[in-house]
Amino acid sequence: MNIVINYWIEILLTAITSGVIYVFKQYIGLKEGLKALLRNEIVRIYETYSRLGYCPSYMKENVNEIYINYHNLKGNGMATSMINKINELPNESRREYE
Repeated sequence: MNIVINYWIEILLTAITSGVIYVFKQYIGLKEGLKALLRNEIVRIYETYSRLGYCPSYMKENVNEIYINYHNLKGNGMATSMINKINELPNESRREYE
């Protein structure tokens, strides 16, 4: 009887461990995928508004929120310089004043 109980406990622990490992791998994959998407959006916004030479204040607010979440996911510092450059851009096109 004791052998049967030990057998079922071993099977149960193996199943639980396998399930936990699977969920952990899924979590890591989702986290890394989300981080890549946020980084891509920062790069896209940077390239778009750097080309235009200005960045509206609402977009600066949006990209700063994206950066905070990217940074919370342990994103690297590559985006920091892009965010700083975006924030340095004027809020409106200089052409609007001419």
